[in-house]
Amino acid sequence: MEEGLENFVPLIKRSRGYEELKKDVIDSGICSGCGACAAFCDRVGLTEDGSVPASDCNMTMGAVKCNIDGICYDCCPHVSYSVGGLEDVVFGARREDGLLGQYLKAFAVRSKDKEVLKKAQDGGAATSLLLAAVNEGFSDAAVVTGRDNSWNVDSSASSDKKEIVGGAGTKYARAPGILKLGENLRKIPRLAIVGTGCQIAGTRRLEKKLLSAVPKAELTLIGLFCYENFPYTRLKEIIEDRLGLKMEDVTKTDITKGKLFVWTKDGKTHEKPVKEFADLAPESCEICRDFTATFSDITCGSIGSDDGWTTVIVRSQRGMDLLNAAKEKDYIEVSDKVNLEAVKRTGGFKGKKRAKVLSEREKEGKFVPDYS
Repeated sequence: MEEGLENFVPLIKRSRGYEELKKDVIDSGICSGCGACAAFCDRVGLTEDGSVPASDCNMTMGAVKCNIDGICYDCCPHVSYSVGGLEDVVFGARREDGLLGQYLKAFAVRSKDKEVLKKAQDGGAATSLLLAAVNEGFSDAAVVTGRDNSWNVDSSASSDKKEIVGGAGTKYARAPGILKLGENLRKIPRLAIVGTGCQIAGTRRLEKKLLSAVPKAELTLIGLFCYENFPYTRLKEIIEDRLGLKMEDVTKTDITKGKLFVWTKDGKTHEKPVKEFADLAPESCEICRDFTATFSDITCGSIGSDDGWTTVIVRSQRGMDLLNAAKEKDYIEVSDKVNLEAVKRTGGFKGKKRAKVLSEREKEGKFVPDYS
């Protein structure tokens, strides 16, 4: 084990514990199942529907019952915290654009690897950047999310190209990549991680609290545009009950232009307007403020680029160095043809929906996070 990795010690004393997390986030229905609270705690674990029960944790304010002083509340992306303050820590600067977040430059990117393009969702940028991170010295392994034939997802750390490429493609089911962060970092301190906005924010809050106490821990974070992400049980209901398909027959899914598209083994494409299963959208997604994963080093998404390309928003110098290395080593091709206004429009739609849901929660006396 690397020196220092056996003890993950918080830099500042926690403010609240699990009971407050359960009250404000879990019981009020806004837990997204990102796994940040459980990443370094064996008392907390995710269930299939995305809730976060604790088997024997009864920590409250002032109690100290575990070896990291119970910081689960302070690592959650859905409690109140200063977005600007976290940006200062991560980027050394605060955003000028409320929807896009802090960034250096945006590009359209497409993989040059035929294997990646065959498996990937759009231009294969996220997968090719993971490969470049592992092969060009940025990371020792990538946290990869794969699925079985029934679309159950699982995550593991790997440096093998076949496994990394095998994790390509959007699943629209909650993945436990951050849940295993502690387990993975204890073995591999330099990791590349792909995640949605809540997963990336949770990881950054963990990084702020824990990882700077471990000098050899080094993360490269690749974010994804995310409008909604479903617990497996709800995704299954959409596919099987609403579309009349079998999970094991599905080969690919995509949400674009207000519709869910599902491809099946028989070569057919099925579609349904997203509004027809809006009732299954998790409230955690409806109150989410981070469509473009604004705390990542690089964010990838389909909106704003031509078909077959990926919009890539570079936020940090580490992200820019990775993109340049991937370009120079022929993992990717890069274009300036990107439409950020299209990204902002979609983010704006999500923002309006969020404002409405937060207003309703406030009227009902439910917890409403403050990010000022």
